[in-house]
Amino acid sequence: MSELLARFAAVHRDDPARLLIHRPGHNDTLSAAGIWEAHLAIAETLTRHSVSAGHLVVSAVGNTAASVPLLLACRAIGAAMMAVDAGATPAEVTGLAERFGATAIVGPSRSGDVDIRPAAAKTRTYPGAAMLKLTSGSTGRPKAAITTEAQLVADAEQIIEAMGIRPDDTQIAAIPVSHSYGLGNLMLPLLLQGTAFVLRESFVPQQLPDDARRAGARVFPGVPFMFDYFLANPPAVGWPPTLRLLISAGAPLAPATAGAFLERFGAKIHSFYGATETGGIAYDDGDEPAGDGNAVGRVMPGVTVTLRDEGRIHVVSDAVASGYCGGDGGAFLDGGFLTGDCGAFDGCGRLMLVGRVSSFVNVAGRKVQPEEVERVLHAMPGVVDVRVVAADDPRRGQQLVACIVAAPPSAITSLAVRQFCASRLAPHKIPRLVFFLDAIPLTVRGKSDRAALDALVRARMRKALW
Repeated sequence: MSELLARFAAVHRDDPARLLIHRPGHNDTLSAAGIWEAHLAIAETLTRHSVSAGHLVVSAVGNTAASVPLLLACRAIGAAMMAVDAGATPAEVTGLAERFGATAIVGPSRSGDVDIRPAAAKTRTYPGAAMLKLTSGSTGRPKAAITTEAQLVADAEQIIEAMGIRPDDTQIAAIPVSHSYGLGNLMLPLLLQGTAFVLRESFVPQQLPDDARRAGARVFPGVPFMFDYFLANPPAVGWPPTLRLLISAGAPLAPATAGAFLERFGAKIHSFYGATETGGIAYDDGDEPAGDGNAVGRVMPGVTVTLRDEGRIHVVSDAVASGYCGGDGGAFLDGGFLTGDCGAFDGCGRLMLVGRVSSFVNVAGRKVQPEEVERVLHAMPGVVDVRVVAADDPRRGQQLVACIVAAPPSAITSLAVRQFCASRLAPHKIPRLVFFLDAIPLTVRGKSDRAALDALVRARMRKALW
């Protein structure tokens, strides 16, 4: 029996009636016994569809309760699972199944159960794999990191220890439960130690405070835009008093957001840094605001971080994936994974993110990290959010473009932005173009959608030329 299955079998055996998944949108709950019975039924159906050990199952069930027994069912028969985004089209799901040689595709059925159908004509096997975790793919074709069950368990146990997630806690599942962040923070704590969660199929901010109150939820793993929403739209009856462990990952948390949230609601948002390939890396476990926007906390227990050329972050832990599908293992080296992030340690031993290797912009022969310019602009009064991207420049090679979301009403102008930067940045780091947006485009995982942002910038530039 797999460790995941054995650990959940113990949870089920100790208290079969224990309520583990609260579904307020459906006005029902799912107990340990219900999850156990569902996993048996799904495993039997997968077997009838010729799924066996080493085969791949693509999960398109989205952020539903079915994702939990589906993972257990795959572990029961030794199959690997790949979860796709809830917003993926049928063509995208089929394309991923064909590309990675899946044996079956599992989607939601009209009855609320699951629908299982055959997938690729030519199947592939992934011996020893439990998950094929897709990278975000926001800047290119997504890769799949081959992750074993032992690596999943190691990541979850490191997260549970670092964050103090307890068996008797209830969490708010507003992030996708079967992607890397949700796996480590939501699904695995449920399977390993019976930590319950409140589940809706998407982020429904108007309902979240009431959901937390009814369930007595204490933990809320989110992404920055969720906390920004509550600052802009405070709950009418205040922040739920039990919801005290707030975690933000997926993108940098602006210091202004963290500070304003603590002041308004009396609850600190703890930054969490990780990667699909490594699991959790660092966590801000302190009670006071981090202060610096690029501080992501202390390296987690069981994780070793070293800084290589240009400060590039290299991670070693039992949670690091085995490699990418297709043999692309260039970044998996020296017993760990070399991320695309550049970091530094401050005087308190906290890890600071200072940029990305791949994001350098070459302005007239000089390299600029867009993140440095973003940090400066985040400090400008009236700026709610900002992303700095590169655009072609016929004379300088590339130029910097600042995409800004301003707080209404705001008198911020392009000239004011450049003047603000002029006293804080070298001339070649000052954005030549400034575009004001209603919102920064995001992927379904809450990360910046760089492809959409680049397309928007190109369209604005073409319009300006006409």
